[in-house]
Amino acid sequence: MSRSSKTKDKRKRLPPFVPLTWEMLNHQAYKDLPPSAAKALPYFLGKVKLDFDDPSRLTTEFSFSYREAKSFGFALGTFSKIIKDLIRYGFLDPIDKGGLRGDCKSNNLFCLSRRWKFFDQADFQFVDWKCFLPRQKQLQKVKRTTSICENNAVNS
Repeated sequence: MSRSSKTKDKRKRLPPFVPLTWEMLNHQAYKDLPPSAAKALPYFLGKVKLDFDDPSRLTTEFSFSYREAKSFGFALGTFSKIIKDLIRYGFLDPIDKGGLRGDCKSNNLFCLSRRWKFFDQADFQFVDWKCFLPRQKQLQKVKRTTSICENNAVNS
């Protein structure tokens, strides 16, 4: 390959981008997202550095710290609401809860989800971030009464 053809190939390459498909943009789940969560969604989608069609894209765990969110211009309270909204509307699935509500030793872990495709349908699986337990607490088998969050999830 000649030197000039290498430079042509580099010029034809697209810069890095985050794919928001027409299917996602036109779906009711995206339309109903609060504006701050819709603005933050590309940052979450961009955390997974795999091809869009790669099946392991949905199982790849990633963290998104509050410090990172602050560097992107999100207020801490707003970022907390963004996480709740993206999980509620089915764009994210929680894997582990870190920080103060976890064990203060790790960041929150998420993976991308396609639950949004079933939003506003009978088979949509509702997940509430507020009631999500960290991995360590899920593994501990402690007798306890049913919490208000679990009652709401069952009755929903």
